[in-house]
Amino acid sequence: MKKERIKVANDYNLKNHIIGKIWTAFALALFFAVPTTICLYYGVKPNMAVMASPAVLIPFIINFLSGVVEPIIYSPMLGTNSAYLAFITGNLSNLKIPCVVKAQEICDTKLGTEENEVVATLSVAVSTLVTSVIIALFVLILAVSNLRDAIMANDWIMPAFTCVVYALFGSLGGKYIVKNIKLAALPLACIVVLSIILGFLKVNVGSAYLFVGIALSALFAGLQIVRQKKKQKAQQETDRLSQIANEEITINPQDSESENENCQSAESIPDESEKEERLEEEIAIETSEDVDSVD
Repeated sequence: MKKERIKVANDYNLKNHIIGKIWTAFALALFFAVPTTICLYYGVKPNMAVMASPAVLIPFIINFLSGVVEPIIYSPMLGTNSAYLAFITGNLSNLKIPCVVKAQEICDTKLGTEENEVVATLSVAVSTLVTSVIIALFVLILAVSNLRDAIMANDWIMPAFTCVVYALFGSLGGKYIVKNIKLAALPLACIVVLSIILGFLKVNVGSAYLFVGIALSALFAGLQIVRQKKKQKAQQETDRLSQIANEEITINPQDSESENENCQSAESIPDESEKEERLEEEIAIETSEDVDSVD
């Protein structure tokens, strides 16, 4: 048990995950505590007939899907600390993620590194503090002035609030689309066609366009990764075959030298027949010399 505690204390990421889960659970309890307290205090309960209406179900389904997709998409970009902080404080699409992307671009950090996580944590923390201060100031201004009525009275200001998310992601993602035009062309075309069709049908799905675009981009990015891996595998196989062919053609210099030495030694050693001929010649010469000496 003590060893496990020491391991948890030494493991930085595991420690951050434990702290993040505790604060997430505390935040969820606080979120549910407010409506529960109101219901208990006034003795009321939610109307299930209203909860089952399309006006409630459609936003619930959209938010549920975004709640499933956003952690998968944004967590690698945010890292451990900033992921918990961003999801607890909210406003990822229109505030936190643009700040993180811009900060990582300025610092030129790589995804998955410790530097990238530090930059993401600082940018999310600063965004949270600035957002809280600005919201508090505007709530105070709206409480003591008629600014809200002035904004609501202008028909040309209200539609602008529905385009904030698209403007942010368009300004941040434009350069990535230009750099990867082949990867972004088809998802962008699908979103444009979908927007035109829903516009003619007068169907307003809010920020669902954004999640459709993210899903399509992720799909085509996955296909592109699979394609690149296949190309890389084919290139590795080609390199391996060429290396094997070069090894078969190329002769080792040491082997060639040893073969030359063997040939020379073989040439220097006379054959058995030559030895016999030389022996016979020597015997004949000795015999002739003996005969001459006898004469």
